[in-house]
Amino acid sequence: MIPRTARLGLLALAALVAAPTLATPSPAAGRIVGTVTDAQSGEALIGASARIVGTSIGAAADIDGRFTIPNAPSGPQQLIVSYVGYVSDTLAVDVPDGGTVEVEAELSFLTLEGVEVTAQVAGQLSAINEQFRSATVGNVVSSDRIQELPDNNAAESIGRLPGVAIQRSGGEANKVAIRGLSPKYNTVTVNGVRLPSTGEGDRSVDLSLISSNTLAGIEVRKAITPDMDGDAIGGSVDLRLRDAPSGLSMDVLGQGGYTGLQDAYGNYKFVGTVSNRFWGDRIGAIATVNTDEYDRSADKVSLGYGRSSDAETGTDLVYVSSVDTREENVTRGRTGGSLLLDYTVPAGRVTANAFYNELRSDGFFRLQNATENNLNYSVQDVAGTTSILTSALGVEQDFGWLRYDVTGSLTRSRSDSPENIGFTFTDDGSGFQGGAPDRYGVPALDVGPLIRVDSTITLSQVYVDDTHLDDDQSALQANLQVPFRLGEWVTGFVKTGGKLRWLDRVFDNNRRARGNIQYPDADLFQCLEESVPALAESFDGGSLPITAVLSDYRRDEFLDGDFGFGLVPDYDMLLTVLDGLESDRCSPNARGTQDEYANEIFPDQLDSAGRDYDGVERYQAGYVMARLDLGSYVTLIPGVRYEGDYARYNGQVFREVTGATPGVPPPALDRIEVERENGFWLPMVHLDVRPVDWVSLRLARTETITRPDFSQYAPISSIDVFNFQITAANSNIRPSQATNYDASLQIARGNLGLVGVSGFYKEIDDLIFVVRYPSVIPDQLPPDLLEGTNIPEAWYSGTANPRLQTVANNPNPVTFYGYEFEWQTNFSYLPGALRGLVLNLNYTRSFSEATYTFVRREVERTCEGRLCSDVVTFIDSSRVGRMPDQAAHLANVTLGYDYKGFSTRLSYLFQSNTASYVDPTNRLFDTFVGDYSRFDLSVRQQLPRGLEVFANLNNLNNRPDQIYTNQDTAAEGYLFNQDSLSYRELYGFTVDVGARVRL
Repeated sequence: MIPRTARLGLLALAALVAAPTLATPSPAAGRIVGTVTDAQSGEALIGASARIVGTSIGAAADIDGRFTIPNAPSGPQQLIVSYVGYVSDTLAVDVPDGGTVEVEAELSFLTLEGVEVTAQVAGQLSAINEQFRSATVGNVVSSDRIQELPDNNAAESIGRLPGVAIQRSGGEANKVAIRGLSPKYNTVTVNGVRLPSTGEGDRSVDLSLISSNTLAGIEVRKAITPDMDGDAIGGSVDLRLRDAPSGLSMDVLGQGGYTGLQDAYGNYKFVGTVSNRFWGDRIGAIATVNTDEYDRSADKVSLGYGRSSDAETGTDLVYVSSVDTREENVTRGRTGGSLLLDYTVPAGRVTANAFYNELRSDGFFRLQNATENNLNYSVQDVAGTTSILTSALGVEQDFGWLRYDVTGSLTRSRSDSPENIGFTFTDDGSGFQGGAPDRYGVPALDVGPLIRVDSTITLSQVYVDDTHLDDDQSALQANLQVPFRLGEWVTGFVKTGGKLRWLDRVFDNNRRARGNIQYPDADLFQCLEESVPALAESFDGGSLPITAVLSDYRRDEFLDGDFGFGLVPDYDMLLTVLDGLESDRCSPNARGTQDEYANEIFPDQLDSAGRDYDGVERYQAGYVMARLDLGSYVTLIPGVRYEGDYARYNGQVFREVTGATPGVPPPALDRIEVERENGFWLPMVHLDVRPVDWVSLRLARTETITRPDFSQYAPISSIDVFNFQITAANSNIRPSQATNYDASLQIARGNLGLVGVSGFYKEIDDLIFVVRYPSVIPDQLPPDLLEGTNIPEAWYSGTANPRLQTVANNPNPVTFYGYEFEWQTNFSYLPGALRGLVLNLNYTRSFSEATYTFVRREVERTCEGRLCSDVVTFIDSSRVGRMPDQAAHLANVTLGYDYKGFSTRLSYLFQSNTASYVDPTNRLFDTFVGDYSRFDLSVRQQLPRGLEVFANLNNLNNRPDQIYTNQDTAAEGYLFNQDSLSYRELYGFTVDVGARVRL
């Protein structure tokens, strides 16, 4: 709960700011309410500006094209309505004292007479106007622009904006990093309702769940205001759903497609929307449903590296030490829908909405793993479903002198992966032909022929995984806004409000597994001989060789022929082995083995209970802010927000067992419960200066926070007794706090379109990092760190001296800074065929710097005669590096062309390498996601009666996803004998062809 002094302070601050404003008598005033639409199409012009001539009093149109000007001077007034790219209109209005006047404005496109506004131009102008009219720093993707681009999900649409880098999974974007900060540092909302996180460990949201076609627009706010959630160091993403327009309308889209990698033709997508208003337009309803399915198969290879030294020159030699290849046959599909209802009440409306999206994934993997110590062949059958549901009920009313809104919401995310089955065949000994020197100087893509193929390899492990994640959140928020006017040149409002949010989260992992099958266990193999008679002879030798269950599956084009996947076992035959292990005669009880934490089917448990956690989080927030329009040129938005949180989590300390043997006691597992409580004051100020109507200079200083990942705080401590290492969360870590500085200069004028240049600087204190210590010695560790890891004293007292890996608040500030450039324009003023050109381009340059903590242990032996002693010292070997997920260069270019009913867009995306892992011990082993670039093409043709046919071509250049090791250190004295490729995914290009009907 918020401390009593904090609550009193917040109330006092609200009263202090609001009292003089409310006490100031206003001149005679009324209210102007209006709508702004396109004169040709009748579509709402989002972001259009309405202002009373000779004053600073005005407002911007919302998503429905509606605006409200409170405290308008009474009497005859001139109202100018403007929209970038359109001819402004001036309306004569007579404002009644204390009353309301309603107006309608229809604006015409600013170009040659008879030129039609195309969907591309309309979408571009909508985004320009909404972005330019905002007093804060951000970017907008309009609904028309979403429809024009061949993006399958929300993440890919957001990735077209400046300062936004995408992360990819399964051949498509799934998360976004804003201004170099990882996805977990952003908030994601739907119509202002916060989405719960979808991952097991961190707070990010998988945006690939959400189909772009269901959205009415996307807004990315890069500098938040006090009335928004404060845990958004990177920024805030709002996915918007449109209210029902007047009249019955329907929109249906259907498409089918092709994926090149597996020569698959089964891709499809269907999206349908229907809306209407009833009872004199007082009730509106709009419903959308969508379903799609895509082949997301991939060929993947991962490579590990070892290091040696040239005996003559001393030069470091880096060579391939492991190769992991995977053929993934994957089908992914989305199903979703939304329903929005609104009911008009006096001076406002009541709204209700529900938004559901589900992502399904079904895959079959064939794997080969070769290391210096063994060779493995595996097959895996993997399936899972992730879903998000949001629902909200709200009321809002605007009485002119007072405006308020109250919203209650329920959201949830679910992730279920039941019955994921895997079989592994293992052979001890090097997975390569020859020794490591045979791979010195061999490029990564030429190592494939050096992998050993061994037909004597035998079954070593069988597992069945079942994981579930439940995240439930509920929230109640209220906002109160009071407008004011001081003369003709100072207007604005005071706004205050609060929010309560409750989170309940459970992660449960269950594994039934049997390891070390190839080692002698007479009872087990006698049981299997009886349970699986078809393979009885194969079990005679006390193991199951791969030759007994060999498949004839082959693919010569796998990974472009650079690697094979070795021998492939037959999955259906292996299922009979699983059935045998699960039979009554082979059960642990029948064989006299008990395990408290394992399912009864198998005699050991691996990670079955040790990774589980559950907990609750409670948030309280309050704020007060004001908006002051000082004349026609300056807008000032000061304010402060309080964020408080309480969390309680349950976890455990457990001892890992990597291959239990019947009769060995189960692993130790001690349950733990921890609590924490934090509170932050977050002052913010925004300034928007507009010396002329077409120039905006925005400045902002904001403070934001980010809370620890669930996996960083939930008390899970893993003790690896074989490798003498402890991996632990830290229940004492604190939220991180950032101070953000933003500046943005934008020019939006006529045929120029929008040109913008922005700069940003962020300094983050207490950012959470992984830390490693060479030993767990109390005198060498910060006391709160040792306490937060919840390690039993018995594991580090006496002679025990294990290594420790945990997380901690970085004592050094982390900095992000950079700049962005964007230009959006169309060339409708050019003659002839050139009139149809549309251009969007942006470029971002960013930098980051962080200190990575590493403590090195040195032992110095001193001897006096025969008496020797060791002196242990710990040396701070911290290093400076870039932050993960920060791309130095981002660029997007989209060139469109319209001619009558024909429309096409060619888009190019470039993203320079991003750090995926920064090794605190040695920059030689840093890993980087390689440069990524992609070309996409969209072609559309309008036909009579609202019909449209289209084709979308993605990844025309067949660009793979690649990760490299030590890429950034090649110029620092190390000798690399190959391209240092450590990971590669091939997905191929896709083609979708479809039709759309709008009625």
